[in-house]
Amino acid sequence: MFLKNFGKPNSKIGLLSLIMFFSPCYANANTWEINVTRKDGNVYQISGKDVYVNTKYCYVYAYSEDAYLRIDGYDKKLIFTDSKDSCDVADVFGKVNINTGKYEVEVSKKEDNWYEIYGTDNNIKTSMCLSLALNEKAILDVNSYGSGELIFDDGDSCSVEGIYSPVRL
Repeated sequence: MFLKNFGKPNSKIGLLSLIMFFSPCYANANTWEINVTRKDGNVYQISGKDVYVNTKYCYVYAYSEDAYLRIDGYDKKLIFTDSKDSCDVADVFGKVNINTGKYEVEVSKKEDNWYEIYGTDNNIKTSMCLSLALNEKAILDVNSYGSGELIFDDGDSCSVEGIYSPVRL
């Protein structure tokens, strides 16, 4: 559970921000033309942005590949332009700003290097973290840059690159 001083997601992340991120490539009300690179299994980063697309069972290895992000109600797809492959999208995550400090959290591994914070929509992006945590208690130590360290009760720790929250589409 979060300590009470955990900050609220940055209000700049939301529908307006998503439209602003993609506005130069805006195709229509529900489709954005983007460029993505696969960062981990089922995780693609939108080029030039601190925004990640979390897919479901997607095996497309993309490096700076053009794609469409299509949102139609509950149907969310990432469609790769060259290969014509498409993948279901679970969420799109944007970085949130939180206050510097130490927070008691309970985390579960969601994807490689991504840990879901129990009881919230927030996720922790780590680097080279091998913990298979499942509702495991930990301390999230956040510095002024929004990065830091995730320290598990068993003494293992991982570098934190940031805290991310779903972008409303």
